[in-house]
Amino acid sequence: CGIVLHPAGHTRSPAMHNAAFAALGVDAAYLAFDVAPADLRGAVAGMRALGIRQLAVSMSSICSCR
Repeated sequence: CGIVLHPAGHTRSPAMHNAAFAALGVDAAYLAFDVAPADLRGAVAGMRALGIRQLAVSMSSICSCR
């Protein structure tokens, strides 16, 4: 699981999700992927190939991809 955004350094999502996973005994990890808007399509294709099952994408990344 993870979130795609740029820049990614400010996000609290991984800490929040990983704390919840630990508290619930869920074997999962939530990561932040710092992907420049120009690289979004390729990054998503790569994540699909890796079998990443859940991915959040920031609105700014979505809007810049259109």
